[in-house]
Amino acid sequence: MSKLKKAAPWALPAALTAVAVVWAVAAIGDTLTAQAHPVFAYSVAVLYDAVWLYALAQETAHRRQGSNARLPKVIGWVFLPLTVAVLAVHGLLAGDVLAAVVGALIPVLAKVTLVMAIDRDATRISARAQAAIDRTRAATRDRIAVSRAVAAARADETKAAADIVKGAREAEAKAVTVTHDAFEKYAEVIDQHPLPDVAELPGLVSDDDLEALLSGGVPEPVPALGTGGSVDAGDRSGADDGTPPTESAREANNRAVALLAAQLYATDPPPSKRKFRAAMRAEMNARGLTGSWDTIDALYDREKALTGRNGGEK
Repeated sequence: MSKLKKAAPWALPAALTAVAVVWAVAAIGDTLTAQAHPVFAYSVAVLYDAVWLYALAQETAHRRQGSNARLPKVIGWVFLPLTVAVLAVHGLLAGDVLAAVVGALIPVLAKVTLVMAIDRDATRISARAQAAIDRTRAATRDRIAVSRAVAAARADETKAAADIVKGAREAEAKAVTVTHDAFEKYAEVIDQHPLPDVAELPGLVSDDDLEALLSGGVPEPVPALGTGGSVDAGDRSGADDGTPPTESAREANNRAVALLAAQLYATDPPPSKRKFRAAMRAEMNARGLTGSWDTIDALYDREKALTGRNGGEK
């Protein structure tokens, strides 16, 4: 019973508003059909009345809770004379003055009765209470804004951490790939440049010896030997002071020179003989190795024959 009593003041405004909306849709749609397709014309009429009803609903909601309803009020009062004018013009175009007058009065009556119902149902509060309500709403909005900002910052932090982890893992994967490619290239060079023992080239080494050297075997240090110098009896014997014999030092020098030649030739494209000789002599001087130009040329010819590639003479 109490609900029915509370809803009674809204019955007449609701009925008048419904009639005004239907009449306005019919009048606006009928008027616009002379310039546009009926579907478009009546769609515009429906949208027009939908905006009007939305403004009325917002005004009612604001006034119920005691908040500011300035914009909905302005929209409602602007649409009211427009609707009245449209209904009046539609009646006059139809040649019915009574229909024009009644049609123009219906939205006015709907608006007036709706305002009376809103005023009767509106919450009456003091200015002090309204200020307290506004402060509470502002504080609530501030807390919501801060919470959203904190959530956004945490999301950005999580995304940045994920990007850092992703970059580190990509760098690790790239490093592993580069290392693997280097080992593959090294194995390819070893396969393309075997160095078997040959009698005519004492500076060349066998595949087994080369593999032992590359896997970590380093020959024992030997004293520097001059070219063309004589060796005393103690050096020839090597039994008294532990100095390695002259043949061991020469063999180690030749092995190092052969390995250096294989490394310098393993380029794509291979070097010319002139560049190869210059590079060999520079590296041999830097490492304290000895060897004649004939030995260097023999090593170049041997590498060229083994690979089957021509570096070209420049």
